Amino acid sequence: MLLDAVEWLGHSGFRIRAGAAVVYIDPYRVGDGPAADLILITHGHYDHFSPQDVGRLTGKRTLVVAPAAVAERLSGRVQSIAPGEAIEPDGVRGVEVRAIAAYNTSKRDASGKVFHPRDAGGVGYEVRVGGERLYHSGDTDVIPEMDEVAGVEVALLAVSGVYVMTPGEAAEAARRIQPHVAVPMHWGELIGTREDAEAFARRAPVEVRILEKVPG
Repeated sequence: MLLDAVEWLGHSGFRIRAGAAVVYIDPYRVGDGPAADLILITHGHYDHFSPQDVGRLTGKRTLVVAPAAVAERLSGRVQSIAPGEAIEPDGVRGVEVRAIAAYNTSKRDASGKVFHPRDAGGVGYEVRVGGERLYHSGDTDVIPEMDEVAGVEVALLAVSGVYVMTPGEAAEAARRIQPHVAVPMHWGELIGTREDAEAFARRAPVEVRILEKVPG
């Protein structure tokens, strides 16, 4: 089962064992884990794009995939990606990646501007591993583009309600996507609490697993 290959590193960070490959998504404040074959970054905010963590996890063969605004700040093996684009990462056998739009529609700052505007190019990711699919929502509200990942095996959904979906909104996202299992994220590190994760679990119309953070 794909979920068995998924480890939560805290906040929105995950490590996925894809056969012999190691894939990280939004590593932030992680320890000295195994070097990455592939690192996926959803957007440029510091708690998702941490150059220090990317550098720590990068080996000779590591490929970093990120939106253009992030990719241009990196060196080495880097590939930019935009919503709707799909790639088969070079050197990462058996893994396919597709970028899904991620943006706010209702979360705004004091001036009325949304925190994650659509035109900023932030993404979530659909990662296909050995025929199974995982979706990482990135920082987003419930948006129509989520319909593109309907039926994934695992959906990693932000639930803290600050800059991202509330537990109730994340439950609506789970209803739309109908994953085999949903995992709450974007809580417990900087923003959000375990109570947010548990509130999501109570309201979601699908199976929910609240993962325990593992050392990096």
